Amino acid sequence: MPFRRRIAAAALSLLLAGSATAQLRVAFYNAAGLQGNIGAITNVIANIHDDDRPGFAVPADVLVFTEVRQSSLASLVSIVSNAASPGTGYVLGTFTTSPSEDQATGANAIFLRFGRVFEIPSGHLDIPTGANRNTDRWLLQLSDYGSPAVQLYVYSSHLKAAPGSDNEALRLEGVNAIRENSNALPAGTAILYAGDFNFYSSSESGYQAFLAPPGSGQAFDELPGSWGGSGNAIKHTQSPREVSRGLTGGGMDDRFDQQLFSSTLVDDSGLAVIAGTIRALGNDGLHYNTAINDGDNHYFPGQIARSNALANSLHDASDHLPVVVDLQLPAVLEAWIPAQPGKVIKNASVSVEARIWNGVSVVTDLGVDPLAFSAVGSGAVSGTGSGTAAIAPEYTSRFFPLNTSTIGNVSGTVTVTTSNESAQLAWTPLPVTGKVVRASNASFSGSSDLDATIAHFDVRSGAGVVTLDVPVYNLGYDSNQALLDVDSTALLAGSSAFSVIDGSELGVGSSPTMLRFGFDTTGASGTQSRSAVISVSDENLPGAAQSTLSLTLEVSIGAEIPGDLDGDGDVDGSDLGSLLGYWGPCPPPCPADLDGNGVVDGGDLGALLGNWS
Repeated sequence: MPFRRRIAAAALSLLLAGSATAQLRVAFYNAAGLQGNIGAITNVIANIHDDDRPGFAVPADVLVFTEVRQSSLASLVSIVSNAASPGTGYVLGTFTTSPSEDQATGANAIFLRFGRVFEIPSGHLDIPTGANRNTDRWLLQLSDYGSPAVQLYVYSSHLKAAPGSDNEALRLEGVNAIRENSNALPAGTAILYAGDFNFYSSSESGYQAFLAPPGSGQAFDELPGSWGGSGNAIKHTQSPREVSRGLTGGGMDDRFDQQLFSSTLVDDSGLAVIAGTIRALGNDGLHYNTAINDGDNHYFPGQIARSNALANSLHDASDHLPVVVDLQLPAVLEAWIPAQPGKVIKNASVSVEARIWNGVSVVTDLGVDPLAFSAVGSGAVSGTGSGTAAIAPEYTSRFFPLNTSTIGNVSGTVTVTTSNESAQLAWTPLPVTGKVVRASNASFSGSSDLDATIAHFDVRSGAGVVTLDVPVYNLGYDSNQALLDVDSTALLAGSSAFSVIDGSELGVGSSPTMLRFGFDTTGASGTQSRSAVISVSDENLPGAAQSTLSLTLEVSIGAEIPGDLDGDGDVDGSDLGSLLGYWGPCPPPCPADLDGNGVVDGGDLGALLGNWS
């Protein structure tokens, strides 16, 4: 059997603030036909929900009672409702009784926490177990799990009481009837036996019949071995009182009330007992052959007042203690890919992140089966990964390389699986889609790959600062190529007449961008030049690379040409447009008043056209 996880004081540090709980709390209680104090019974059930002795408290999901008569059923329904934790409610499962069973000690009843567990009514059976008593069998399904493997058979019994060989034989007869039924269930079935079995020792034949192999109904005891004597006081459930007064007295010295489990519930896998959580509520192990409230009770460590209050309620409520156990739930495999690769550049090193987690909210990590997973990529995705997934809201990441060697759309799958017993969603395919593109190609030419060039400009002297435009192309751009980013332009040493006006542009595609430089003609003459380095890169994609272009700006300064209003060394439509913009009175300084008469008119137009070139 695998190593059982044990609860220690460190379990307190595992508490989380999640509103939903993973573990399943099951309690069995012989409420003695509600002959005790009703307020005390209500308080005992409320304490089942609030019991944090194992390091956490959760409302019970399954409450099983025995000695329930038809006449007291409505009262029990009311008690369970009044004792419920805020925000929780309970549904009565199939209840059956008969006049003979009512006349004996009463029947068994089960209450299921709404939204957490529900009954499959077809699974209910009454199994005669002697002395006008029936064992009830219920089939339960966990609400958040679709798998039939996350079903639980619960048997509740009240076997014949009192010592003596005849009574022991009746109990054995009852156990044999139960085992005949449970052995007929499929191998690996989750079975919980709860009851006031009235076994006087671990050697009694009925108890041994529960534990005897073979068969799917073989029971296992989480409190194995002897239970007699003061050294085993922590196991005792009857009686929390010394005097009778309508209820059986005699003090705490018997382990009549028990929960036993099939093998699949004690293997630490899937739906399974959280080891160390089975307990008799309020039993501190310090009250042997005495009342549970005799002196101080220490059930809740360091909380004597709270323990004493519970002990007083147990004393007044019944002649039995409830037996409580917490079960871990099967793992829920959840996984996703938070970001698709999108566009990537050919031969880029790209990995896809898969996030995997155990999707059961928990109060303690012990409340859910640890999720062991494996993952494998296919298609355009390769690689493998494995491990134990973190519990929600945390997650475990694994990375899978993407094949980026081929231009175009790519697709693949990361398939995550688990072999955990009864895991929900044991197989999860995660699709991956992306697109591989060529790198961008910066060029000074739209028809050839030109990474260095000389740009020549003719300008006239005295024109002030003129602009010089140089196009940069993303050569060969189409939908399978990355956009081009012109990141920056830096002038190298040279003439101070040059400046950068606009030297960057992002997302250059099918249309070129224009780098704009300035040249100050003031005092300039001859031919002047200056080199520039243009830093370019692919758009911000995986695999993006940087490079540079080399540019030499060369400017020849000519004499002033009448009509060359923009100073670019010729007279053309641009200059004509400027002149017309000044048309009419134009006091000096007025660049379009070519004849200096203070008016831009036909004379100036004629002069401009006379120099048209």
